[in-house]
Amino acid sequence: MTDNETDLHKAARIVLPYVGELLDAAAAQKLRAALDAADDDAIVRLAEAAPAVGYWLADYLDATASKLRAYDPLAGDAQPVAPSAVFRCPLGTLVWYRRFVGETPPRCPTHDIDLVRVEDESPVP
Repeated sequence: MTDNETDLHKAARIVLPYVGELLDAAAAQKLRAALDAADDDAIVRLAEAAPAVGYWLADYLDATASKLRAYDPLAGDAQPVAPSAVFRCPLGTLVWYRRFVGETPPRCPTHDIDLVRVEDESPVP
Protein backbone atom coordinates (compact mmCIF):
# COMPACT_ATOMS: atom_id res chain seq x y z
CA MET A 1 0.00 0.00 0.00
CA THR A 2 1.46 3.32 -1.02
CA ASP A 3 1.24 6.42 1.15
CA ASN A 4 -1.57 7.94 -0.90
CA GLU A 5 -3.50 4.68 -1.42
CA THR A 6 -6.93 4.81 0.20
CA ASP A 7 -8.61 1.89 1.95
CA LEU A 8 -11.06 1.65 -0.94
CA HIS A 9 -8.19 1.52 -3.44
CA LYS A 10 -6.47 -1.20 -1.40
CA ALA A 11 -9.71 -3.21 -1.24
CA ALA A 12 -10.16 -2.89 -5.00
CA ARG A 13 -6.57 -4.06 -5.55
CA ILE A 14 -7.17 -7.08 -3.30
CA VAL A 15 -10.41 -8.03 -5.08
CA LEU A 16 -8.68 -8.13 -8.48
CA PRO A 17 -7.82 -11.87 -8.35
CA TYR A 18 -11.52 -12.61 -7.73
CA VAL A 19 -13.10 -10.36 -10.36
CA GLY A 20 -13.29 -13.24 -12.83
CA GLU A 21 -15.69 -14.96 -10.43
CA LEU A 22 -17.61 -11.76 -9.64
CA LEU A 23 -17.78 -9.91 -12.96
CA ASP A 24 -17.77 -10.36 -16.69
CA ALA A 25 -14.60 -9.51 -18.64
CA ALA A 26 -15.66 -5.93 -19.55
CA ALA A 27 -16.52 -5.00 -15.97
CA ALA A 28 -13.28 -6.55 -14.74
CA GLN A 29 -11.36 -4.37 -17.23
CA LYS A 30 -13.19 -1.26 -15.95
CA LEU A 31 -12.16 -2.12 -12.39
CA ARG A 32 -8.54 -2.55 -13.46
CA ALA A 33 -8.63 0.82 -15.28
CA ALA A 34 -10.14 2.54 -12.24
CA LEU A 35 -7.49 0.99 -10.06
CA ASP A 36 -4.66 2.03 -12.37
CA ALA A 37 -5.97 5.59 -12.37
CA ALA A 38 -6.28 5.52 -8.56
CA ASP A 39 -9.75 6.97 -9.00
CA ASP A 40 -11.90 6.19 -5.95
CA ASP A 41 -14.96 7.73 -7.60
CA ALA A 42 -14.66 5.32 -10.52
CA ILE A 43 -14.30 2.40 -8.11
CA VAL A 44 -17.43 3.53 -6.26
CA ARG A 45 -19.37 3.86 -9.54
CA LEU A 46 -18.28 0.36 -10.56
CA ALA A 47 -19.26 -1.03 -7.16
CA GLU A 48 -22.70 0.55 -7.57
CA ALA A 49 -23.05 -0.88 -11.09
CA ALA A 50 -21.78 -4.35 -10.09
CA PRO A 51 -23.39 -5.28 -6.77
CA ALA A 52 -21.21 -8.40 -6.37
CA VAL A 53 -18.10 -6.20 -6.25
CA GLY A 54 -19.84 -3.66 -4.03
CA TYR A 55 -20.76 -6.34 -1.49
CA TRP A 56 -17.23 -7.77 -1.58
CA LEU A 57 -15.66 -4.34 -1.06
CA ALA A 58 -18.10 -3.47 1.74
CA ASP A 59 -17.40 -6.76 3.53
CA TYR A 60 -13.65 -6.29 3.17
CA LEU A 61 -13.74 -2.69 4.40
CA ASP A 62 -15.94 -3.64 7.34
CA ALA A 63 -13.69 -6.56 8.30
CA THR A 64 -10.52 -4.47 8.12
CA ALA A 65 -11.84 -1.28 9.69
CA SER A 66 -9.54 -0.13 12.46
CA LYS A 67 -12.22 0.21 15.07
CA LEU A 68 -11.85 -0.97 18.63
CA ARG A 69 -13.61 -4.26 19.16
CA ALA A 70 -14.63 -5.04 22.70
CA TYR A 71 -15.14 -8.40 24.32
CA ASP A 72 -18.52 -8.85 25.93
CA PRO A 73 -18.60 -11.90 28.17
CA LEU A 74 -21.77 -13.92 28.46
CA ALA A 75 -24.36 -12.58 30.87
CA GLY A 76 -24.60 -14.07 34.35
CA ASP A 77 -22.15 -15.53 36.78
CA ALA A 78 -19.73 -18.09 35.45
CA GLN A 79 -20.20 -21.45 37.12
CA PRO A 80 -18.50 -24.76 36.52
CA VAL A 81 -20.60 -27.18 34.52
CA ALA A 82 -21.88 -30.01 36.65
CA PRO A 83 -21.04 -33.47 35.36
CA SER A 84 -23.89 -35.41 33.90
CA ALA A 85 -25.77 -37.92 35.99
CA VAL A 86 -24.41 -41.45 35.88
CA PHE A 87 -26.58 -44.54 36.13
CA ARG A 88 -25.44 -48.13 36.57
CA CYS A 89 -26.91 -51.57 36.48
CA PRO A 90 -27.06 -52.85 40.10
CA LEU A 91 -25.36 -56.02 38.88
CA GLY A 92 -22.51 -54.01 37.33
CA THR A 93 -22.88 -54.79 33.64
CA LEU A 94 -23.80 -51.34 32.29
CA VAL A 95 -22.85 -47.71 32.99
CA TRP A 96 -25.03 -45.06 31.32
CA TYR A 97 -24.53 -41.25 31.22
CA ARG A 98 -27.51 -38.90 30.97
CA ARG A 99 -27.00 -36.44 28.07
CA PHE A 100 -29.63 -33.89 29.11
CA VAL A 101 -31.89 -33.18 32.07
CA GLY A 102 -35.13 -35.11 31.90
CA GLU A 103 -33.73 -37.97 29.84
CA THR A 104 -35.00 -41.26 31.26
CA PRO A 105 -32.38 -43.94 31.77
CA PRO A 106 -33.00 -47.16 29.88
CA ARG A 107 -33.41 -50.55 31.53
CA CYS A 108 -30.39 -52.82 31.66
CA PRO A 109 -30.58 -54.82 28.41
CA THR A 110 -28.83 -57.78 30.00
CA HIS A 111 -30.87 -58.14 33.21
CA ASP A 112 -34.04 -56.19 32.30
CA ILE A 113 -33.89 -54.15 35.52
CA ASP A 114 -33.89 -50.40 36.16
CA LEU A 115 -30.55 -48.64 36.33
CA VAL A 116 -29.76 -46.83 39.59
CA ARG A 117 -28.20 -43.39 39.87
CA VAL A 118 -24.60 -43.34 41.07
CA GLU A 119 -24.24 -40.69 43.80
CA ASP A 120 -20.98 -38.85 44.52
CA GLU A 121 -18.84 -41.47 42.87
CA SER A 122 -16.39 -41.02 40.07
CA PRO A 123 -17.62 -42.52 36.80
CA VAL A 124 -16.54 -46.04 36.02
CA PRO A 125 -14.94 -46.46 32.58
